[in-house]
Amino acid sequence: MNEGKLSKKVRQKERRIEKNTFQILIRLDNKRIMKIRILYIVGILLFLSTFGVAAQTIDVQLPYYAGRDYYFCLLKGSKQDTIAIGRLNSKGKAVISLPENYRGVSRFSVREYAKIWNIIVNGNEKVFMSEPDSVEATPSFNGSVENNFLLDAFARQNKIIEEYGKAIDPNLAQPLIFPLPEKRVENDYLLFRKQINDSPLYAARIIEILNCLAGVGSSFNISQEDILAGQREFITRKVSFEDLYTSGFWQPIFDSWIQMTSANDSLLLDDSRYMLERCGNDIPMRRGVTQTIIRTFSKYGKDYLLAELGTEYLTMPLNGQLAPEIKVDGTSFLPKNSLIIFYETGCGSCHYELEQLKSKYKLLSDNNIRIISIAADIGREVNEETSEKLPWTDKFCDFKGFDGENFRNYGIVGTPTYILTDREGIVRGRYAQLKELVKN
Repeated sequence: MNEGKLSKKVRQKERRIEKNTFQILIRLDNKRIMKIRILYIVGILLFLSTFGVAAQTIDVQLPYYAGRDYYFCLLKGSKQDTIAIGRLNSKGKAVISLPENYRGVSRFSVREYAKIWNIIVNGNEKVFMSEPDSVEATPSFNGSVENNFLLDAFARQNKIIEEYGKAIDPNLAQPLIFPLPEKRVENDYLLFRKQINDSPLYAARIIEILNCLAGVGSSFNISQEDILAGQREFITRKVSFEDLYTSGFWQPIFDSWIQMTSANDSLLLDDSRYMLERCGNDIPMRRGVTQTIIRTFSKYGKDYLLAELGTEYLTMPLNGQLAPEIKVDGTSFLPKNSLIIFYETGCGSCHYELEQLKSKYKLLSDNNIRIISIAADIGREVNEETSEKLPWTDKFCDFKGFDGENFRNYGIVGTPTYILTDREGIVRGRYAQLKELVKN
């Protein structure tokens, strides 16, 4: 077989592996571990490590996509921050500059082909993504420490789990030629877990996050209850919120946590307080965790617990309480029968919600609901660019961002946020999307 045909077969095999998401379920002895699951996402997550002192850039060389439009964004919490939109030149090349010292997952996409590649950036060195020869091929990342580490680690973990299943399964159709001692495989797994834990690479943190979501235990010889306890401990006490925030798995981790603890309100509150305390004086991260807790509680019908969380952890008017007065240029007023939207120019979700609100403005005003918008903008020109297009009268901004008095009084830690009040000025709802309030 010539080299060209061999390379083609190798690429086809790699594509089959990379396009599939593998979920391995292994049945073990009844009194050992109920199940081990591993989320194997090689085709979805393509990562890259960079170390150095040069400006952090991604040098894209994708000749197959020459002349096509691309989008490039950074993953932050549950959102994507688009930092570059452009077109690959006639040779499929582009250079994208990234924020200095950004550590996390970036996403490059060619929309016309619905192609998305996730890339770890971790340092200040140039990243090279190059040479797919077809629409189905996977780009290569030359010298990628993080990417190679990730792929190798998943392959090793997958192999160890498969070997353990074979070592203890008495119903194999064919006996093993070289039986694998159960204890040796268990030791291999414990060593592997230690190597992941000790690694400073961001890819190692991604593996830990994915293993938590997939319910992969720290050992083969633990019960399902211990696996759940390990997941909860990882989420509430171990995972770096800073790393989680840029991983693309921010909301899934919080969803996993509340699903494990939703039957125990005391546990939910204790965990929430502990996680907020872990944020310390990191105000932006504390805001992110707080907002996620608020939205997650609402999503799972736990809003009633927010009042019990305590004002030292959560300062916000709750349903049934009098809304704070809105401060404007030295005066104030109580928002009665009002729908208040807190937003920020430049926030994609905010602009979407503002457009939705504009489309429903007549319906809301015909029902005597006063629309009030309060912006977190810092620059006057930036604010006017958005506010002048809004059809309602009450449009406010004190140009202090999230530190503005209205944002602080209403406990706004993320945008967009809606607050609904009744004719007495009592808060009757807090929403992230207009569709939660106004049904189509």
